[in-house]
Parts: sequence; structure tokens; C-alpha cells
Amino acid sequence: MKLVIQIPCFNEAETLPEVLADIPKSIPGIDVIETLIIDDGSSDDTSGIARSLGASRVVRHRGNRGLARSFLTGLEVALEMGADIIVNTDGDHQYPGTSIADLVAPIVQAEADLVIGDRMTSSDPKVPAAKKLFYGLGNYVVRSTTGVSVHDAPSGFRAMSREFAMSVYLTNPFSYTLETIFAAAENRYPIREIEIRSNPKTRPSRLFSGITEYMRRSGSIIVQGYSMHKPLRAFGGLSLPFLLLGTVLSLRFLYYYMLDPGYSGHIQSLILAAIAIVVGGQILLFGMLGSLVRANRLLLQDIRMRVRRLELRGTSDQDADRARRDLR
Repeated sequence: MKLVIQIPCFNEAETLPEVLADIPKSIPGIDVIETLIIDDGSSDDTSGIARSLGASRVVRHRGNRGLARSFLTGLEVALEMGADIIVNTDGDHQYPGTSIADLVAPIVQAEADLVIGDRMTSSDPKVPAAKKLFYGLGNYVVRSTTGVSVHDAPSGFRAMSREFAMSVYLTNPFSYTLETIFAAAENRYPIREIEIRSNPKTRPSRLFSGITEYMRRSGSIIVQGYSMHKPLRAFGGLSLPFLLLGTVLSLRFLYYYMLDPGYSGHIQSLILAAIAIVVGGQILLFGMLGSLVRANRLLLQDIRMRVRRLELRGTSDQDADRARRDLR
């Protein structure tokens, strides 16, 4: 069984040596461990440092394409490298390499397809109180919308099975952490968590300038993910207040009309009821259309994964042919 540890990097020449030195040389149940560096257009010598330190493979973007794109590039290349398990960690040495063995254990034992490193932010003294509050709220929202018990949804320290990695497709360029949880929950891939202790911070985050921007971006990902993966429930819940308001106002008008059929009052209530019911019906219709789009998206994802399997199988056959020719 081959493990590929992918490390997205952007100007991580200073911290990358510590990250690579912290990676375990052997793990129970793993036959081969390889490292993959995704240099996202760094202006320093991140790629050169990675090669000099013996990284198995280095892939460099021509420009800075963002964390989500770097994550996807890592998955694509790791699968081409023949990975059975892929671990994603950061180039700033936030996550402890010593916990990689625990992270992959549930996948090695065929108990999970996605394993997330829980930094236990609620009890970590390194995490500011404002972030603890927001992390707690965000985790609650993710648990409520996906139905999956997750305690550190934003954690980028995670292990994935080959099957799950082939199914991953992202629509948001900001981050991959929340959207992959939505995808795993939608396709019913088993998810597990292991507790870890993160390393001290080496630099400020480059993903966002402050907690406000992070809340705004994460909130948009949650809304987008929920409406994309559960459109009927999302739009159905949004339409419900309008439909209830329209129903109540309609009953109110009918009540007074039945008391006195000749009375022409409360016409405003009838007009407002009609507007509310039309708006609620339109929103519900959006949910039904979204449900059809979701069914089509799942079909296309299945086709994409089957094509990807064939491509990777073809790559493996070509590698085997090359190896046989080299032995002649």
C-alpha cells in the first residue's frame, strides 16, 4: 500500500525543511511513503529546497492559483503516482507529522475514506477566544447541514482513500476543507476524526486578512455547499415561511368572508397572501430544479470518476510496459 503525502506550498522555503523532517519513515500497514510538493507559484526557492531535501516529486504552478486549486493538483498527481492513501498537510508546519500514522490508520483498517485531524480548538490555548467561538459555530452549522459529526471542519490535516480522492471536485477557489466534507457526506463516504495537537504558529495566515473575512468566505461556502448538495431541503426551508404566511392570510380572509359574504374588506390580506404564496412557490420550484441539477451532477461525477479510473489504469499499464522494456 502506497501513501503519498501532499504538501501545498506558497513561499514556504523557511518552514518546509521542518515539515519534511517531521514526516515518518515507516507506518504500520504502509509499504511505500512518498512526498509530493505543490509549489503554488512561490517567489522564493520552495521548489529548490524541496528537491534538495529529497521530495519524491515537485509540481510547480506558473502563478499563484490558490489553496483549493493546489489541493486538486496534489490529488491528481498523487493518484498518477499510484497512491492508495493521500495525506494533505500544510507547508507552514502547523500540523504534526508524528500524527500521520494515526491519521491513516482508519483507512488502512478499511474503516473510513476521509479522516480529519481534530486540533481540539475549543481547548487549545494557542487559539484566540474569538476564533474558538467562530470555530464552534462553524462546526455546529456543518454538523447540522451534513448530518456528520465533525469537530474541526476547517482542519486541512486529513487523509483520503484513493476512491474518495478520485471523486473529489471543488467549485470554490478559496478552500477545500468544507466542500470535501459536504461531498463525503452526500456520497456517504465514512468520515472519522483523530485528535491532534497543532504546532505553534510560524506566520500569519495567507488565506484571509482577518476573522471577518474568514467568516464571510466560510459562510458563503457553507451556503453554497448546502444549496448545491441539498437543494430541495435548502430552498424548501426558505419557501416555508412565505407559504405559511400566505396560507394564514388566506384563511383569515376566508374567515371574515364566511362571516359576512357581502363584506368587501381585508382585500389587502388577500393580495398579500397571493404574493406570499407565489414567492414561496417560486422558491420551492427553484429547489425542485436544483434537485434535478443535483441528480445530473451526480451522474456526471460518476462518469468523471469512471473515466479517471480508466486514465489511471492506462498510466499504470504504460509504466509497467516501460519497466518491462527497461529489464530487457
